[in-house]
Amino acid sequence: LGTDEGLARFDGYDFVRYTKEAGGLPGNSITALLAARDGGLWIGTSDGLTHYGDGRFTTYTTRDGLADNVVTSLAEGRDGAVWIAAGVVLSRFENGKFTNYSTARLQPIEAVRAVAVDGKGTVWIAGYGGLVSFAGGRFTQALGPKTMSSDIVTALLADRHGDVWIGSSNGLRMRASNGATRAFDSRDGLPDPPVRALWEDRDGNLWAGTNGGLSRLENGRFAAPSLDAGRDRDWVRSLFEDREGNLWVGMNSGLNRFRDDQFTMYGRTEGLPSDEPLAVHQDHAGQIWVGYHDSGLVAFGPGRYRVFTKANGLPGNEIFSIRESRDGSLLIGTREGLSRMRDGRFRNTVIADPLGRRLVFDALEDSRGRVWAATPSGVHDLTANPARSVVPGGALLNGSSIVLCEGRDGTIWDGTYGEGLWRIADGETRLFTTADGLGGDQIRALYQDPDGTLWIGTFGGGLNAYRDGRFTRFTAGDGLLSDNVSHIEDDGAGSLWLSTTRGICRIEKSQLRAFAAHRIGALTPVNYGRENGLRSSQCAPGYPAGAGGTRTADGRLWFPTSRGLAAIQPNRPEPPTLAPIVHLVEATAGGRDVEADAASPAKLPPGAGRIQFRYTGVYLSAPDRVRYAYKLEGLDRDWVRPVNRRVINYNSLPHGNYRFLVRASLDDGPFSETSLAFELLPHFYERPWFLWLCALAVLLSVYGVYQVRLGQIRGRFSLVLDERARLAREIHDTLAQGFVGISSQLGAVALKLNSDLDLARKHLETAQAMARHSLTEARRSVMDLRASVLEERDLGSALAAAARQWSSGAAVEVHMESSGENRKLPQDVEQQLLRIAQEAVANALKHSCAREVWIRLRMEARRLLLCVEDDGRGFEPSAVVSLAGNHFGLVGMRERAERLGGELRLSSEPGHGTHVEVSVPLP
Repeated sequence: LGTDEGLARFDGYDFVRYTKEAGGLPGNSITALLAARDGGLWIGTSDGLTHYGDGRFTTYTTRDGLADNVVTSLAEGRDGAVWIAAGVVLSRFENGKFTNYSTARLQPIEAVRAVAVDGKGTVWIAGYGGLVSFAGGRFTQALGPKTMSSDIVTALLADRHGDVWIGSSNGLRMRASNGATRAFDSRDGLPDPPVRALWEDRDGNLWAGTNGGLSRLENGRFAAPSLDAGRDRDWVRSLFEDREGNLWVGMNSGLNRFRDDQFTMYGRTEGLPSDEPLAVHQDHAGQIWVGYHDSGLVAFGPGRYRVFTKANGLPGNEIFSIRESRDGSLLIGTREGLSRMRDGRFRNTVIADPLGRRLVFDALEDSRGRVWAATPSGVHDLTANPARSVVPGGALLNGSSIVLCEGRDGTIWDGTYGEGLWRIADGETRLFTTADGLGGDQIRALYQDPDGTLWIGTFGGGLNAYRDGRFTRFTAGDGLLSDNVSHIEDDGAGSLWLSTTRGICRIEKSQLRAFAAHRIGALTPVNYGRENGLRSSQCAPGYPAGAGGTRTADGRLWFPTSRGLAAIQPNRPEPPTLAPIVHLVEATAGGRDVEADAASPAKLPPGAGRIQFRYTGVYLSAPDRVRYAYKLEGLDRDWVRPVNRRVINYNSLPHGNYRFLVRASLDDGPFSETSLAFELLPHFYERPWFLWLCALAVLLSVYGVYQVRLGQIRGRFSLVLDERARLAREIHDTLAQGFVGISSQLGAVALKLNSDLDLARKHLETAQAMARHSLTEARRSVMDLRASVLEERDLGSALAAAARQWSSGAAVEVHMESSGENRKLPQDVEQQLLRIAQEAVANALKHSCAREVWIRLRMEARRLLLCVEDDGRGFEPSAVVSLAGNHFGLVGMRERAERLGGELRLSSEPGHGTHVEVSVPLP
């Protein structure tokens, strides 16, 4: 839709605006629109020509070759060329280039105003001064200045018959295919001479939009819809017929839609006095009578009506029922009593009521000539004098009798407002209620069909059938439109039409019988509402009741509604139902638009978040009837049942390939479908190479852990083997050699025992010394396995505790001194230093004859110093490795120090004691 405030797109639900400020358009004043056959949209503005296609706007101006930026008319030739009325010049756009035709080639046209193309491909150009055709590469004059000298052309149309219609400031001019011309103005029915828009609809009707409103050509004259008194006619600026047959009228005040609905509505818009009918009836002469809630009685006919009110003799202006007696009189039930109308005169009757109520809800004359009236005080036989009460009423509304019906056998049936159904037969009465099987006690409609079935419309209890003494109930739960039935009409073709609070429902009687016999499980009626032309779905407008509709002699059915009188021709074939055109309006992922591509799926980034699809089904006649079914292939197995919402969200979809499909249909009618394929890309940690890399990393980690563990085990075994080797070496070097020496000495003793006792004694003493030394070495080896004094102590504390043990029972005093930072040392360092100190103290106790021994431990930043000093007799250091001298431990002390990466220094002189110092580096 082109407006003075930009371009608007309408899908039946929402308007989307495109403006110059939003980008795309050269200006906001839209002067012409052309929907091209290739699906593109050409937009004429006062600032240039714009093409919209594939979601993009492309603008052409004089810089691109357009003759003038002011575009007033657009048309498409059979070859796809676009013809443009630009300024006063004709332009043609083809293959990306403009060709301009000056007025010199368009004589007698002095200024081009409109362009059109007929069914044969002829291009028609109209403007100030004449009408020109273009065919076969030549321009030919069709009308000249003598015919169109003062016409300012505003519209141009070439119809299906080859006639050309020219709308101008002076009215409408037609040039027939044979060259004849005819002019139309207000004398021919045009509401106003200036014609601004022309349209030929699918049925061949010609519509003209004028400054005085819309008009249609009928039998050579233009007819315009009647308007309310005092209502100004509006300018019609543009006309368009959509694919569904709706005629859209762009007016100075807004947008209007006209459609050829199944129901024809009559109300204030059509000139009637009210939109609130309660009863309608056709008499034997064919006259249709309508009773209103607030406007009396109307004799209704096409294009004319006559109103009767209290001023004409009616007792009241609220009409509840209209029936006809055998003499042709109308029996009219009103709020102020019963009235008989004959030949335009009224005779009114007030029925006695203890509470002074005058209401007559219904009245009828039966086959015997008796007149019955349904009132708040019950049913009265008015034939008797005075009137006789047959069925009692009550003080409350529930007891009021509101609807009457005569059966085929002469039985009178009376429906009450809330107390059930009365039967009057042969002077006897009986009340039927829900206790007898009736669906509800609020009776609103009664009708007996030719086969004797009594049909009963209730409020809350649905439709009921009474036959052979039994009630059968049909409700909304069984498939009916509503449980509130205010009127029942038989179309004479096997169907009942039910007025309800939700619209009009048509149900075949054969289907009702099949359901009652349990041959089918549900009812499938045809329902009618606003989408079929009703102005309101409230088709039970009477309060407390109204007599409802009727069937006229021409077969039309008439129904009162809360917004006018509705009429339908039930035998007219219904137009084919078109499928709504479904469009995927928008697809977003994480708030960003998804670019659709039919050739390949859209790629969505990892972690796209919420994926939203917005779609619409274009069915401009009744968008509220459109239902949507959707499915996401890759997630949904089946279609999601039809819904009316137009936005679908998906959250936290796993990566993979998907295709979103959506269908639009009307109920179970044909559908259209569209889809969008997309691929949700995986995060890097979801890709195969990353998973393989993780698997490889796990395997390498397991292998690494295995190798580390294996190294630890091997290290432990190596330590054990080293220790075993050390013990073996020590045992071999000490105990084994000692025992060999002992064995040799004992052998020497044995040889010398009989010859030289002194020498044998000497060998025996040597053997004893060697045995003692071997025992000492054995104890030292055992203690080397682990010094218990180091458990839960640092080295300084362990040395102090051990010194007391070493000197126990000896006449030597051992002193312990510790200085420097006291910190935790590696276990091997503590162990070796403790053994070095033990060996040094043991040597002092055994060999030095010392009185005092000093143990000094000093920890520095990078090294540790251990000193053991005594005041004994000392010795010559060069003899410390002599086995004969029994100093095996000094070699072991040096080996221990070197094992720790340190060094051992020994200083001693005979008579001056011994000084042993060990220096060990610290980490």
